[in-house]
Amino acid sequence: MLRSHIAAVLFTAFLAFVVAGCSETPNQVGAKLLPGQDLVTIDTTTVFAIKSTSQPVIIGTAGTGRLLLGKLNTTESWGLIRFASLPDSIRPMAFISAQLNLRTIYHFGDSLAPFSVAIHNVLKFWSSDSLTIDSLKSPGFYDTKTSGIGNFSSVGDTVTITIPLDTSMIRTWGTVSDTALTNFGLLLRPTNSNVIKGMGSFAQGDPALRPRLILLFRGSGGVTDTLTVGVGANRFVATGPAPNWPSDSTHIYVQNGFAYRGAIDFDVSALPLHAAIHKASLQLTIDPSLSRSNSFTADSLRAYFVTDDGTTLTYLESFSERTRVGSAKVYQFSVGPFIQRWIRGSTSRRIVIAGFEESSALDLFSFYGAGAGKALKPKLTIYYSLIQ
Repeated sequence: MLRSHIAAVLFTAFLAFVVAGCSETPNQVGAKLLPGQDLVTIDTTTVFAIKSTSQPVIIGTAGTGRLLLGKLNTTESWGLIRFASLPDSIRPMAFISAQLNLRTIYHFGDSLAPFSVAIHNVLKFWSSDSLTIDSLKSPGFYDTKTSGIGNFSSVGDTVTITIPLDTSMIRTWGTVSDTALTNFGLLLRPTNSNVIKGMGSFAQGDPALRPRLILLFRGSGGVTDTLTVGVGANRFVATGPAPNWPSDSTHIYVQNGFAYRGAIDFDVSALPLHAAIHKASLQLTIDPSLSRSNSFTADSLRAYFVTDDGTTLTYLESFSERTRVGSAKVYQFSVGPFIQRWIRGSTSRRIVIAGFEESSALDLFSFYGAGAGKALKPKLTIYYSLIQ
């Protein structure tokens, strides 16, 4: 029993010693035991853009939830809608009427301005996203005869508009069993001047927001039948003014809808080759006098990595955060992985900036470029350490 008691006392004393010696609070004695080379020293460097530009890009608009239609000054957006093939059962039936229903969900410009659009029968296949306004306007793309007119004194943002269509145009589309494709859909050509409306597209999750083709027929015995088609394909093609954007070094223009992206080049040769990048932040200062937005604007952008062959990697991206530096509004991007690739051998030191709603809106973000004053030009703040 005595030996057990002594062992218990010794074990208790040992635990007390261990607990007292394992304090979580560092002290000067412990710190001095670590050699200096085992401590990580974080250095910081700031570099400014050496070059910037703005370049047009062709974007895909087929999968977006908005179909943009209308004109605003020199900006315009045309639409294309192709409904699914009609059933063979309508062949012997006489048309009574046809109409196109569109649901508004967006506007850019004067929301209360008159809105008007002319409908034309499309004569060519248009599955590609490489369409431009010029290709839409080229001879033979659509029938110049108007097959429907929508003319509205004012259109709200949550209403359904109805445009009557020429039934003889619908007849030319044929039906599902036809061996030759003749249904190329509708061209929606804007004829107004002060607003661009956003209509719900086939990509909308709510069927009530999608385009609808409503056909009325007179069947046997004079009975009226209705066929509603709510499935199909659509896209819009927009254009607008950009007279000197690519050559303007003082500003970077990021335009949704057309679209334009900004490109910014940096020189990071001062960074050690064997540096570990802990964090890097890109800052862009906006010029509100040249920017355009509205209540629908998603105030956010994307930064993309660019490869040595000039390819923009849209899967390697960073989203913006907003802050203020003095009185200026600044957009920040976390780009540490970009910089790490740069110092590991990438020869391209370029970052591309695109709008978050590049394929579904018409906002313009104008940032100060490499040619602006030092306090306004794009800058990178990089936190790094040397790899031992």
